[in-house]
Amino acid sequence: MDDTMRRKDRQLSARAANEILAQGSICQLAMAAQGEPYLVTLNYGYRDSALYFHCAKAGRKLEILEQNNRVCFTVVEHGAVLPADKACDFTMKYRSVVGYGTARVIDGYREKCEALGIIMAQYAPGDSFEFPEATLAATTVFVVDISSMAAKSNH
Repeated sequence: MDDTMRRKDRQLSARAANEILAQGSICQLAMAAQGEPYLVTLNYGYRDSALYFHCAKAGRKLEILEQNNRVCFTVVEHGAVLPADKACDFTMKYRSVVGYGTARVIDGYREKCEALGIIMAQYAPGDSFEFPEATLAATTVFVVDISSMAAKSNH
C-alpha cells in the first residue's frame, strides 16, 4: 500500500502518531473479504506498535478476518469545527493516524488477560485488572500488528 501523504505540510512524526494512538479512545477498523469492504468502530488498547481489540466469539468481523487478516485502521483526535463565511471555507482542527496491519487472534489464558489489560489501561487508571473466567471464555481477543502508519494534523 502506498502511504504517501498528499499534504506533507500536515504530516506528523512517528512520535506524534504513537501519542495519538496511546491517548485515543475509538478506532475505526476496516477489512475486506470477497471484494466487499466492512468497517467497524471499536474500543482498543495500544502498546508496542500493536492495537488490541475484544469481541464476541462469533460474528461477521471474525468471519472476515479468517478470510483476510489484512486491515486498515484510523484513530482521530477531534478538535473543533472552524466555521467560515463561505461553506467551502469551513475546516476542522484534528489529529489522526491511518495505518495498516495484520490481525491475529490471541489464545491462552495469560495472553488474553494481558491483552485485555492493555485495552483496559487505555480507558482506566492502573495496570492490574482481573477478568472473570466466564468473561474470558465468552470473549475473543485479537491484535493488529501494525506494519505502517502515518499521522496528520490540522491544528
